[in-house]
Amino acid sequence: MTGRVRFPPPVDVQPLLGLSLRDTQKGREGRIVGVDQAQASPVLWVCWAPGQGSERVELTHEQFEALLAACRPRAAAPSRPAPSQVAAEPSDASEPTPPRRQAARR
Repeated sequence: MTGRVRFPPPVDVQPLLGLSLRDTQKGREGRIVGVDQAQASPVLWVCWAPGQGSERVELTHEQFEALLAACRPRAAAPSRPAPSQVAAEPSDASEPTPPRRQAARR
């Protein structure tokens, strides 16, 4: 296997498709429309403006992993404490708790 480049195994990129990206250097915003993992470096295809086609954006493996990690749901922190961690307090049935808002994920 000398002379061959070993690529990391492909990962599920479904969470990346359709995400918005902001290019602060050029002051533009676009959406990820494709991902190519068959190259030596991961490549994103980004549509910066409707009707203008897509642009090839090459990433390092570290940048690609960071982008994927940012899209994964955070499972480390529980959204609600376990029943054993909740302190016993008298409940006041006359005062309902307000509904919690949830952030939308794309």
